[in-house]
Amino acid sequence: MCKKKVNTVTKEASSKKYFDNLNKISTTIYNIATMFVMLALCTGISIFFKRNGSLESDIVMVYLMGIIVFSYLVSSYFYSFLAAVCGVLFYNFFFTEPYFTLQVYNPGYPVTFLIMFIVGSFISTLTIRLKSQTSLAEEREQRFKSLYQIERKLLGVKSSESLAKVSAEELAKQFSADVLVQFFDNSGQAQNRYVEGSDFFGDDKERLACYETYHSANCCGHGTTLFPKSKAYYLPVIGQGGVLGVIGIGLTKSLVLTPLQMKFLDTIAPQIAVVLERERLYEKQEETQIQVQRERLRTDMLRAISHDLRTPLTSIMGSASTIIYNFATVSDDIKKEFLHNIYNDASWLNEMVENILNMTRIDEGKIALNLEQEAAEEIIAEAISHVKKPTNKHIITAKMPADIILLKVDGVLITQVLVNLLGNAINYTPEGTEISVSVNKIENEIIFEVSDNGPGISETDLPHMFERFYSQHTKVYGTRHGTGLGLSLCKSIIEAHGGKIDIHNREPHGTVVRFCLPAKEDPNDATISLSR
Repeated sequence: MCKKKVNTVTKEASSKKYFDNLNKISTTIYNIATMFVMLALCTGISIFFKRNGSLESDIVMVYLMGIIVFSYLVSSYFYSFLAAVCGVLFYNFFFTEPYFTLQVYNPGYPVTFLIMFIVGSFISTLTIRLKSQTSLAEEREQRFKSLYQIERKLLGVKSSESLAKVSAEELAKQFSADVLVQFFDNSGQAQNRYVEGSDFFGDDKERLACYETYHSANCCGHGTTLFPKSKAYYLPVIGQGGVLGVIGIGLTKSLVLTPLQMKFLDTIAPQIAVVLERERLYEKQEETQIQVQRERLRTDMLRAISHDLRTPLTSIMGSASTIIYNFATVSDDIKKEFLHNIYNDASWLNEMVENILNMTRIDEGKIALNLEQEAAEEIIAEAISHVKKPTNKHIITAKMPADIILLKVDGVLITQVLVNLLGNAINYTPEGTEISVSVNKIENEIIFEVSDNGPGISETDLPHMFERFYSQHTKVYGTRHGTGLGLSLCKSIIEAHGGKIDIHNREPHGTVVRFCLPAKEDPNDATISLSR
């Protein structure tokens, strides 16, 4: 097995060496051919000039111009010097006596040849250097533009996930390569990961190189001494608190990053670190604010319900003690009245505790919707049965369409919403008030309405009805004021279902609470036509 692996590696190395040599040979042939074509062109132009009576200095200038153009094309010092030598030889061969030989009769020509070679070599060197500097300046300018554009986009991100995505996409455009951006949390666990292009970064060797970069805070991978056989170059993203992440740039076997590209990465990595630290600080502040808000809500809740709990408990204890200690002397009618009071107070306490528990679960994100197919009329009937008691003198009616409306909701929670709405209508309207519950399906929405013909809600209270712990400043016809949690809980439940709820007064008097739920696009949720 090991021998086979060694043979495979040897073949790959031999193949790579062969193609490298072939590439060098082709480059050499191209440069030499270009040089001779350029010298031949200069010779042709010089012959034309000589026949038209031009001076020898003009011919020398033609060859020097050809050497400069050739040097600009190949950008090689060796071939530029070779072109300068060949230019001197061509000039000697074609334009000095005796013609078509390398001999010279005039003793001043060797000095001319030397000066021609020195000038050609010097100008070629300057041309190559100027071209290189121009290319570097253009590349540097492009990098600065890219850096500016990337920094602008980084400043616009709103989360660490989007930061990883934007960074990977922009670096992939910049380097035309596959890019990995991996962030880690304070415990060293991978937090946000985004790959633009081919995801070979998940290989075991690449993962080891990535984690080594994170733990050592040094560059690893292709072109380094650590994991040199890796397919990518890995750079740590270092912030004030240490290493925050790793950037990986996919590279081919023969390609390495240029010093300018390395400098670009060294510049952009701290920028990413600054943005990441800013986002983490912002997220931490948000979590702190949420925690403070939750603590404040708990305090407000305890403060709001302490009195409301004490009042019905005192009433229950008083009614119970009266029956216990005066059982023989109290008439049956009075006993029955006290028992009704105990039942009503206990029911109210049960509803309030249920609202508090549901609101607490929603605040902590622990409430889960148990979505099942339910019939709207069954939900309404269940809610009415909860609030309709022998002592209740209100007229509660249900208006149903000719078709049974099926919807996918958490039946228990939607029933709780209707119970709260009906309870509010009973509590804030006088006896004999008509309360109506209706449901309809309009296009892609299922609309529930709870309406009454009571006195309505003041314009001052209307904008605040769904605020937590807010109670109406109107007359209460029921036994006591509410805790201000009912409508807030209803709003949270409806929004958790993807719906919306609103409240408004009706003409000439009364209140309407309407909530809409999205109709699920499911063949099993279709309406069923029935004759009623």
